[in-house]
Amino acid sequence: MIDKNWQGKTPDPEWVLQEIARLNAVVDAFSVEMKLKLEQKVKEGWTGWDQPASKVKLWNAMLAQGAAIPLAQGQEADIANLAMMLWFLNGSNKA
Repeated sequence: MIDKNWQGKTPDPEWVLQEIARLNAVVDAFSVEMKLKLEQKVKEGWTGWDQPASKVKLWNAMLAQGAAIPLAQGQEADIANLAMMLWFLNGSNKA
């Protein structure tokens, strides 16, 4: 997702399967962290994420957290959760 094969070479099928498996493992681990952060926020009393009027607040919060300390270290799951909420509100969900 960072570097693109611009030479047009077909990737080795075995490598493709390994890369997909690695990505799936990372997404699974990351989603656990995202869920833990969401649980924490609910217990702190945060709500309103699913209200259409919250779009601007969510967008601004995501941008602010992403622009924080160098590369937003430690904020990755929070930023992903805000992106997920916007994804939901923008109708990209199938739920």
